[in-house]
This record gives sequence, C-alpha cells and structure tokens, in this order.
Amino acid sequence: MAQAWYDTISKELIMIEDEIHSVIHSNNEELNAMCHYTIDSGGKRIRPAMCVLAYLACGGKDVSKAVSLGSAYEIVHTASLIHDDINDKSEIRRGRRTLHKEFCVSKAIVAGDYMMAKGFQALGATSNDIVDVIVEAASRMSEGEFIQKDFEHITKVTEDDYYEIINGKTSKLIEACAKSGAFLADAEDRYVDAIGDYAHGIGMAFQMIDDTLDVIGDINNTGKRVGLDLIEGKPTLPTILAMSDPTYGPRIAEVFMKTEPSEEEVYEALTLIRKTDAIELCRQKAEAIIDEAIERIMTIPESIYRDSFVSLAKYIISRDR
Repeated sequence: MAQAWYDTISKELIMIEDEIHSVIHSNNEELNAMCHYTIDSGGKRIRPAMCVLAYLACGGKDVSKAVSLGSAYEIVHTASLIHDDINDKSEIRRGRRTLHKEFCVSKAIVAGDYMMAKGFQALGATSNDIVDVIVEAASRMSEGEFIQKDFEHITKVTEDDYYEIINGKTSKLIEACAKSGAFLADAEDRYVDAIGDYAHGIGMAFQMIDDTLDVIGDINNTGKRVGLDLIEGKPTLPTILAMSDPTYGPRIAEVFMKTEPSEEEVYEALTLIRKTDAIELCRQKAEAIIDEAIERIMTIPESIYRDSFVSLAKYIISRDR
C-alpha cells in the first residue's frame, strides 16, 4: 500500500493538535468551549503540516519549533474561517453547525478575535524574516476577501480575477507556512524559494479543486452544502468557465446574478455547469499547476520529506473532500 503523505510526520501532527489546544485555552469556560468547538470540527491541517515538512526537508533538528509555528498558523487560519462564516452567513462547515449558529454571532466574533490574537502572539515569537512573511500573507488574505466581495454576483469576472482572489485568500498563507518552516531551518535562499513556489502552487490547486467540489461534491465527504458558492455569488473557476459556454452559459449567468436564487434555480444551475466542460477544464488547469509545483520541489535535496511533498501534491488533485 502506498504511503500517505502525512505518514512521515504522524508524531508531529499529534504534537500540533496538543499545541493548538494549549495555545487557544481560555480560563473563560464558554470562550474555551467555543474555541475547542471550532478546532475540534476537524480540518486537514495542511498548513501546519507544510511548515513541519519544510523544516524537516531543509535539515531542521528541533521539530518542536516548527510544530509551534505551524500550530500558530493553523489557529490564525481557523479564526479567519469563523469570520468568513459570519460574513457569508454560512450554516455548515465540516459537517457541523458553524460557530455563530451553534452559539451566537456576537460571541463568535469575539471568539474569532481571541483566536486570531492568540495565533499572532505565537507567530510573533519568531525572527523578523518570518514576521515579514506572516504580515504579507495576512494582508493578502484580507485583500483577497475584498476582491471577491467586489465580484460577487458579477458575470464579467475573468479567470485572472479569480486567480488574484484565491492567491490572496488561500495560496499566500499556505506559501507563508512552508517558507516559514524553511526559514526556521536556516535553509539556503534557493530552497526557501523552491518550497515557497511549490506551496503557492499547492494553495492555488487546492482552492481550484475545492471549488469543483462545490459543484460535484457530496456533503457527506465535503462537510458543506453543495452549491453554496453559487448561492453566495462567489466567482469560482467552474462557474466562470461555465458561464462562457455558448449553450448553457447564459442561464447559468442569469442564476449567478441573483442575490437570492431559489433552491430550484441553484439545482438547475449546478446541473447545467456539470453539462459543460468547466469541471474537466478546472481539473486540467489544477493538474498543470501541480505538475509545476512538483517540478519545483524536486530541486530541494532528496529525503522522505520531499517524497511527502510529492505525495501531498498528488493527494490535492485527487481528493474528494
């Protein structure tokens, strides 16, 4: 049986879970429960794993440093999801009620702020080089969200616009995690750049596949309602490509423009998107990015951790959740 991408760092992933729970702990019973509710809802932990793999691939010896750094990134990421869910009025994430639905909006905002503060506090205890990477990633995340908001329910959004959105929303933070791990190991600049380029590609492809699953996924696997992006008017690549289809595009665009499409309209639009070649084109584009990412990571020294990077890339393109 082929080795899973995370097998080489299975012990470190356990350490990451322990570290996250330790950092987010609050003496306020309800706040503590809310933070743990969010963290315990799951997640692939790709960001902290990327940090640890980069650190070990570059010869790092004290893995606890990478575990702490990666855990802090995951806390910041999770906090951003709390705010995203409130902003998008989402009700389900990872198969369970979102925090603001399980508790209330006002307290969920505070919990998100608390986790963000704890995450940045942990990230701040690093070198200036890493802090610069962190600040850049956080800034791009916010910019990506604003750009996406500007294009919601707008049919004239382009493929380049989409790439700009996901570069900020998803890819930059994953890239920051990987580069930070390499920085922490005092890696040569060429290896830091190679790992950063790899991680950037992973982030882009990850979001592209995520967006296809919003059209063809199964809620039992993805943990979220299919068609949610369409309902919210988010300009994902499958929808952008499908709207250019000469036969089905006009009707898909018509539904996409509606701020409150009916259940029947959403189902119809999803069915039409599946009839186009948008999903296959999106996967092909993601595969091309993954191929480039693998090519870049092969320039770092050979190791079991480099092999894990390759396995992770292949997992990203084949996942169904």
